[in-house]
Amino acid sequence: MKSILAKITVLVFLVLEVSCGGDIPDCPSKMCVLSGEWRLTQIYANGVLDTSIDLEKYKLTLIMPSPTTATTANFNRVNLSGVADTGTWTIGNNNTVLTLTPQTGISEPYIIKSYTPRKIVLVIERDVNKTGPDEFEYVLEPF
Repeated sequence: MKSILAKITVLVFLVLEVSCGGDIPDCPSKMCVLSGEWRLTQIYANGVLDTSIDLEKYKLTLIMPSPTTATTANFNRVNLSGVADTGTWTIGNNNTVLTLTPQTGISEPYIIKSYTPRKIVLVIERDVNKTGPDEFEYVLEPF
């Protein structure tokens, strides 16, 4: 009985190794890791979850840099009001800042607070001289 159980255990491990051992494309930079389609799922203003905003329309596509070693790539975005825009994106400051530069030319730097393949948390800090919240935190998930 132990012999059969041992063989089954070895067989299960071999099957799992083959099924999970596919080729992973080379990814030399954080840009190719972050590239993909993201949807906004939560917004926090000064640490408080804002449930008053409909986030359904917001979509951000960070296009894979080509070649994968490039330092700038394109993005497509649909904002909260449903208006689409395009531009370029980069990662800077030792891979801690994502900068979107729409075709309007006004750069939008976001601090990368955390990142996993299933979630990105971006923070934008506003000028303290402006009224309203000083910090916004955006939680994005792939779609």
